[in-house]
Amino acid sequence: MRRTRGRTTGPTIATRGAAAAALATALAAGLPAAALAGPTVALDAQARGSVPNDEMVVVLAAERDGPQVGPLNEAVLAQLNAALADARAVEGVKARLGALSTQPNWGRDGKPQGWRVRGEVVLESTRMAALAQLGGRLGERMQLAGVQFRLSAERRQAEEKRLLVDAAKAFRARAADAAGAFGYASYQLKELTLRASGSSPGPRPMMAARSGAAEAAAAPLPSEGGDADVVVSVSGTVELGP
Repeated sequence: MRRTRGRTTGPTIATRGAAAAALATALAAGLPAAALAGPTVALDAQARGSVPNDEMVVVLAAERDGPQVGPLNEAVLAQLNAALADARAVEGVKARLGALSTQPNWGRDGKPQGWRVRGEVVLESTRMAALAQLGGRLGERMQLAGVQFRLSAERRQAEEKRLLVDAAKAFRARAADAAGAFGYASYQLKELTLRASGSSPGPRPMMAARSGAAEAAAAPLPSEGGDADVVVSVSGTVELGP
């Protein structure tokens, strides 16, 4: 800066030229600058696996009809509590109350003709053979509302961890392919999003009650759980560079 007749003047043309030259030198030397950034590309990749289900869920129901709600509630709750006690005596089985409902029974004339009370017990276990035997015994005196198979939390986490490695490799491969396809030699990760999903066979509806020889035999429930699909997805953006 220099003073002229008591005033301060701005940079001279020579000074501005020197600054421009310094900036050009910095860019040529490879220092970070927005002007050197390559294009940004959005990519996604996924890895998929199929794993045998290792957890079984059995839903049993008790149902009563009658003119008075009170006795019906007592009868249903007594049956549910007895089933819970039997289930909790089996090692490795988790048992809990499910849905409880009370509804009026309607006659053909549209008028209420008593009540229906229904309650459910939900049984869960990774010891599927033991639960199948228990479900068969309890099914002698309760309705079998459904059987479902799924992955346990531990098995799902282990599979997702394994698939994450494969999905990350696939994402990096796609990024390298994109860089090469557009004439760039490298890429830099900018943003990443991870997602995991999966599916198991849906609930299997069962016959509401057993009779005759089926009751006497107390056959176990089916315990072949099938497979569950697990998918891990990686999506994000990369910046292509020289």
